[in-house]
Amino acid sequence: MKRFLVIWLLLSYGLSLNGQTLKDTVQIREVRVFGQHKPQETGLRITRPDSMALINSITTNLAELLSANTPVFIKSYGRGSSATASFRGTSANHTRLTWNGMALNSPMRGSADLSLLPVMFTDDVWLLHGGSSLAEGTGALGGSIHLGNKPDWTSNTQASLLVERGSFNTGSYQFRLQAGKGRFRSVTRFVADHSDNNFPFYNVGVLPFRQDTLKNASYLKLGILQEFYYRSQPDKLSALRFWGQVSDRDLPQLMSYEGSERVEYQVDEQIRVQYEAKNYASLVKFHYFSGFNYTYLRYKRYMTDPWFVNDDAVSMENSLFNQLKMNADVSDKLHISGSFEMNYHSVLVNNEPRNTGYDENRLEAGGMVHARFRPANNWGVFALIRSEWYDNRLIPVIPSAGAEYITARPFPAMIRLNLARNYNKPSLNDLYWIPGGNPDLQAEDGITADLAFSTESRREGLWKNEVSLFYSLIDNWIIWQPAANGAWYWEAANVKKVFSRGVEYNFSSQAVVGKVKFRMAGNYAYTRSTNENAVSSIDQSRGKQLIYIPKHTGNLNMAATLGLWTLKGNVGYTGKRYTQSSNEWSHFESVLNPFWMTSLSLEKLWNLSHAMVLNTQVKAENLLDTDYQQILWRPMPGRHYSITMSLKRSK
Repeated sequence: MKRFLVIWLLLSYGLSLNGQTLKDTVQIREVRVFGQHKPQETGLRITRPDSMALINSITTNLAELLSANTPVFIKSYGRGSSATASFRGTSANHTRLTWNGMALNSPMRGSADLSLLPVMFTDDVWLLHGGSSLAEGTGALGGSIHLGNKPDWTSNTQASLLVERGSFNTGSYQFRLQAGKGRFRSVTRFVADHSDNNFPFYNVGVLPFRQDTLKNASYLKLGILQEFYYRSQPDKLSALRFWGQVSDRDLPQLMSYEGSERVEYQVDEQIRVQYEAKNYASLVKFHYFSGFNYTYLRYKRYMTDPWFVNDDAVSMENSLFNQLKMNADVSDKLHISGSFEMNYHSVLVNNEPRNTGYDENRLEAGGMVHARFRPANNWGVFALIRSEWYDNRLIPVIPSAGAEYITARPFPAMIRLNLARNYNKPSLNDLYWIPGGNPDLQAEDGITADLAFSTESRREGLWKNEVSLFYSLIDNWIIWQPAANGAWYWEAANVKKVFSRGVEYNFSSQAVVGKVKFRMAGNYAYTRSTNENAVSSIDQSRGKQLIYIPKHTGNLNMAATLGLWTLKGNVGYTGKRYTQSSNEWSHFESVLNPFWMTSLSLEKLWNLSHAMVLNTQVKAENLLDTDYQQILWRPMPGRHYSITMSLKRSK
């Protein structure tokens, strides 16, 4: 992986210098360029996939976007199946997901299924790493993912239609319409995805190994997002959003399964409503939102011969959100903000064949004060304190502090330091699931530290890069383990202390050579995440890498544009992952081998008129036909193809 990282650096730096060989180039002194910093971002570690990455991933879901463009590790159960995100060696429950400030994590499970979030339903995606996540909420011990929507006030009417067809009878259909003028905008988005998903694979889960075809893996996903925006004045905005979605997924058997035929499927339905108001007219700026999130999930598994229902689980989640933020510019150097929120969750879950489940609710509240002080243009500091109350428990002080400094010549760079203590409350499943839930669980307690070093220069091109060192120690880590009384079920307990440390690297570069515009971006993450408090003579997990957390991950994205043609390539690497906490290998509990993923696409723009553009794309994924698994015994597809056509009109 060191060689891989060096190649990235050389290629990126090389692109920024290629243009200097042109004879008409005028040599100028190097200029330090750092974009205007928002006061609320002082000292925070923030990354975001650029607009090109969002466009390239428009027909995919959030999991695929993050997997290809960020150091976040995505744990996917297969094409079309559920996928969760892991920041910096933590679990999916330690990753917070928000939509315009409203949390989308399930109060029942604590995590969020990113495969159910189409990229087309968002206009902006950004990540807060480690303790920086406290700026937006608690619980994100690894980091947080944020989705935002915003209209285009520079255009009255925009319409786009996209159709994609691919291997395994896969289809994606999208429609987007923005209408309105003056102070009003309406944005309508519709998405439909389906696939038979019956791809061939080499089955190493049975003996003898053989060629096989994935069965019972089809899916259908439908979604609509309606947004209304009204700007009564340039500094006053109101927004109303409605998001409805349904997903019907067949769940295939493990490749190692050789029992009687059975059927397994899952249905997910979501309804989300959100009202938002912003007022920037006064000295104290206000931002208020209220939201409602309803989720219905049904999971069923039954044998066909003889007919027998193993599981028939139905869960319903209802969540209400209210949040008020205030921001005051006390002076040119001092900015203070505060927030208060109150949320309510209710969960009803029942698995009738197994006689398990519960019916519980949770009321939670929290407050925050955030001060940023920037005495000079080249440095600033911040301090943040949160307080949280839930289930009649109070966590009075959740602190974070940080600083940033821009160095002078000859090596201009920005240095950021962030220290924080964070908490993650148990999910309702952890507390109340019958049997095995534990109402006495403590909140997981995490200490995090970040040190980031970034540079940005512009000399016959643009080159940005950032290196970040991180440290995280999480106590009271919650796991499910066999019941202490020897009963047949598992139970939740605070038993682990997890130590995560590592490095993240991101870069992007642009250059023009002749008539060709080159773009390149990449990232690499080294993550060491280990259990520290196990008794070594009894539990062999002490000091071992957590399961399904790779030490090495990385991505490299490249594009070359000539006129209306664009050639794009992506290379991704995922390192070895263990499926046993002892990190041991056995045939039926295998270590998952590292793998490379490659893709290549060719695009052509057609200007049909001054206001209408047609974009066509041909894409090949898993170009090297790699045989790999992200989850043990869950096969992934080999080489496959897609053709996309999109039509856009604006005025």
